[in-house]
Amino acid sequence: MSLELRTYRTARTPKCCDMHLCHTRIQPGDRYLRTSLPPQVEPNYSDHWWSMNVCTACMADDAEQGEHRTTADEFNARHPVGTRVVAYPGARPEDDATATRIDTTTRNQATVLGGHTDVVWVHGHSACIALTHIDVIDGGAA
Repeated sequence: MSLELRTYRTARTPKCCDMHLCHTRIQPGDRYLRTSLPPQVEPNYSDHWWSMNVCTACMADDAEQGEHRTTADEFNARHPVGTRVVAYPGARPEDDATATRIDTTTRNQATVLGGHTDVVWVHGHSACIALTHIDVIDGGAA
């Protein structure tokens, strides 16, 4: 059961897309997704609701690009919580030579954020990281 709230809206005022590394301005008249996750529900362990505005480009299904991506369910089936990983919170090193690299472990099961992005939370970083920016270290669980 998911307690996440999702509503598709038409913008009345300009907004910024809140997806990581997206700098798109949502303009009046544009369709966008407003998604919220209540407090104290995994992965939101804070005392406040998490809310995001997501532009239509970020809502697009990654499958349209013809690449297979690991889904949260596939990741969870292969890798338990505590699995050793290398996480790239911003960009992958093949896209940015100065990309941040974190050698860490997963702190929860992977999940789908906003109905479209498979993510996992890791120790040492406060935000979720897309599974496309996670490399599992051979040897698995820590």
